[in-house]
Amino acid sequence: MRLPADFFLAFRYLRPKRTFVSVITLLSILGPTLGVAILLIVSSVMAGFDRDIRRGIMNMQAHLQVYPRYEAVIGDPAAMMAALREHGVQCSPLIEGSALIQLRQSIQPKMLRGIVPALEKEVSNVAAKGFIGRFDIRDGEAIIGQRLAMQLGLRIGDQMLIHSPARLTQNVTWKDDGQVDISQPDEIYLPEEVHVVGLFSTGVADFDDNVIFVTLDQAAELFGYEWGAATCVQGKVADPMRMDALVQTLREALLPADVVTWQERNQLLFGTLRVEKNLMSFLMAFIVLVASFSIAATLITVVVQKTREIGVLKAVGMSRWLIARIFLLQGAVIGVIGTSLGTALGLLVMACRNQIAALLSAIMGHDVFPAELYHLTQIPALTTAADLGRIVALSLSICVLAALVPALYASAMAPAKALQDDV
Repeated sequence: MRLPADFFLAFRYLRPKRTFVSVITLLSILGPTLGVAILLIVSSVMAGFDRDIRRGIMNMQAHLQVYPRYEAVIGDPAAMMAALREHGVQCSPLIEGSALIQLRQSIQPKMLRGIVPALEKEVSNVAAKGFIGRFDIRDGEAIIGQRLAMQLGLRIGDQMLIHSPARLTQNVTWKDDGQVDISQPDEIYLPEEVHVVGLFSTGVADFDDNVIFVTLDQAAELFGYEWGAATCVQGKVADPMRMDALVQTLREALLPADVVTWQERNQLLFGTLRVEKNLMSFLMAFIVLVASFSIAATLITVVVQKTREIGVLKAVGMSRWLIARIFLLQGAVIGVIGTSLGTALGLLVMACRNQIAALLSAIMGHDVFPAELYHLTQIPALTTAADLGRIVALSLSICVLAALVPALYASAMAPAKALQDDV
C-alpha cells in the first residue's frame, strides 16, 4: 500500500540519515512520554485517595447522625430511633468520647465508642471487612483496630484498662479565684478492665489506630451517663449519595435535634482533596505543555534542515496546506508514540505502586507513604476510562499544537529563497 505524499514525507523526515531514530527525535518523544506518565499517575492516585477515603468513611461512619441540640446526651434514644425508622432509616445509638487506655506502664488517649453490637452492624461496615474475632461484645469486652493491636502487642483474649476522664476529674473543682480544689473521693477509683475479643480493619489508619468499641452501657458508666442514654443516634439510608430531601424531612421532623450527614462531617477533608486534585492536575498538564516545546524545537530543526527540499516541493506545485500538514503529521506521530509510551509507563507504575513504595522506603531508610499522614495503609489508585481519555486527548492536542508554528513557518517559506539556501 502506497502512503499519501504528506504521510510519506512526515515519516521520512522523522528518520535521520544514518540511524533509525535520531537523538533529537527521541528527546522529543521523551517529553510527552514522561508528561503523560506523571499526569496519569497523579490523577490515578488522587482519584484513588478520594475513592478510598470515602469508602473508609462509609465503613467507619454512619450516613447520618442525630445530636441533641441543647443537652449533652439523648435521654431516650429509643424514641428518636422510632422516628427515624418511620422514614426508612436504619439506626443505632452511640456514645462517643475520649478515654485513656492503659497497658502495663503505657497510657494513651483514644476515642471510645459505646455501641449496641446487633444494631451497629446495620449502620456501619466495621465488622464486615477483615474482621477477626467476635463482634457481639458484652460488658467487660472491647474491639480494637488491628493496627492498634500490633502497636500495643495485643492479641484476642488480652486485657487492658480504660480510664474515664469523667471519673478522674469528678473530685476536681475550679474555685472562683481560679484555684483548683481536689476533694477526697467517696470511694476508691478503679479503671475499667476489658478483654479484647475482636480486631477490625477499615483501611483508614487514623480510625484503626485510635478507636475502641465497648458496649453502650459500659461507655455510659465510664462517662457518667444514665444507662440507656446516647450522645447521638446514627442512621443508614438506602442511597447515601442522594439523601438531601430525606435529610431535610428529618430535620423538620426531629426538631430541635441536629441532623448531620457524613458529607457535612467530612466537608473540610473532601474540599481539601478536591482542591489538591485540581491543583495537581493543572500542574501536571503544565508539565505536558512544557514538554511540547521539545516537539516544537525538533520540528523547527527539521524545517531548517529540509529548507531546500521544501523549496523543491513548492516549486513542483505542492500547496502550502500540504506542506503544513507534513509537519502537523510529524507532531501527531510524536504525540501518538509519546502518549502511548507514557500511558503504558503510567499504568505499569500504578500496577506496581506499593512494591515501588516499599523499595524506596528500604533504600531511603524511612517510610515514603506513612499511614499516619495519609490516613491509608496502602497507596490508592483509580484509573477510569474517562480520565484516561482526557489525558490522551490533552497530550495529543498539545503535541499537534506544538507542531503548528513549525508547520506555518515551513508553509510560508518562499520557494526561491529556500532553493538558494545552502543549509
